[in-house]
Amino acid sequence: MKNSAVLNLIVLAALLAPSGCSETSDNSSKDKIPKQTITKAELEDEAWQMEELYWEYVQKSDTVNYKSLWHDDFIGYPSFGDGVSDVSKIASWIPDLHKDPNLKFSYILHKKASNAIEDVVMVFYDTDEIWTDKDNKVVRKETYKFTHTWKKVDGKWVILGGMAAEKKQEVLNN
Repeated sequence: MKNSAVLNLIVLAALLAPSGCSETSDNSSKDKIPKQTITKAELEDEAWQMEELYWEYVQKSDTVNYKSLWHDDFIGYPSFGDGVSDVSKIASWIPDLHKDPNLKFSYILHKKASNAIEDVVMVFYDTDEIWTDKDNKVVRKETYKFTHTWKKVDGKWVILGGMAAEKKQEVLNN
């Protein structure tokens, strides 16, 4: 009788051990996969690269790819118009930059600051918008200040909100 009780315990232990261990080891190995961490500076650099891409699309008048940079629920305060805008109107200003076939549009970006808070990055910069004639003479130049708030959604950077306004240098110098 003593042997049968010991045998029952051995059989019971054998039945429980493989299922318990395999589930535990499977779950623990999944849980222990290290998450790839990205630094604050790396997030800010990625968002700045998206700003550069934004302006490449503007210069090429590529409104299709430009529109892909915006979150569907975007709300912002653009430099055009008098109010806030949603994503449906966000590219309406780009064709006006290129409307005169005798002038070439270009830009210069001046990064002022960026700030990553967890997975959201706010970028602040100025942009010189420049139009030159066929002799490469500057015909018109305007400077705007921008801020965009970026977030990676489903592995893709998109703009959640932002603002742009003409920068009045004479006001700043007073």
